[in-house]
Amino acid sequence: MNKEAEKLCKVIEKKVGHSMESPQDFVWLSEQIWQTTHEKVSVNTLKRLWKIQGYEVTVPRRTTLDVLAWFAGYKDFVTFCMDKEENSKIILTRHVQTKDLEKGIKVHLTWLPDRKCVFTHLGEGRFVISEVENSRLSVGDTFECSVIIEGEPLYLNNLIHKGKNNSLYVIGKVSGIHFEVTEE
Repeated sequence: MNKEAEKLCKVIEKKVGHSMESPQDFVWLSEQIWQTTHEKVSVNTLKRLWKIQGYEVTVPRRTTLDVLAWFAGYKDFVTFCMDKEENSKIILTRHVQTKDLEKGIKVHLTWLPDRKCVFTHLGEGRFVISEVENSRLSVGDTFECSVIIEGEPLYLNNLIHKGKNNSLYVIGKVSGIHFEVTEE
């Protein structure tokens, strides 16, 4: 099997703090994956990935590897494979630090499957949502954000949604976000 898939198995064991050995371990792991990602990976598939005796080792589906990488804290399996340091990296993709934005600047944001949002910078990393489509967010919601990174999830701090403080909210958790900054 692919060395990267074997490495992913080890990363998952490290994340959950337990070696996968007994049949109960794989039942437990399958449930943990479901609770975290809302995606199903069967117990038998996990046993094949971990090369448990009696289970034929096969090449796992890409979708299975994507779910496991997501469970391990990565966007997908390709991102996991590209991350040689596993937990740290310098951000080389397009990004903007909100402290560098002028007051009144608009950020147009999209993320899968069909979500759109426009928010206006109020200054000092604080924003108000002015347009939204297909999202739980609402026009008038406010939040803080220090950096916007292309292709990564966006974390909204101190989100005030419908008058209630929801503290932290993430958008684009699975596939990341795309953004454009405009002056209008």
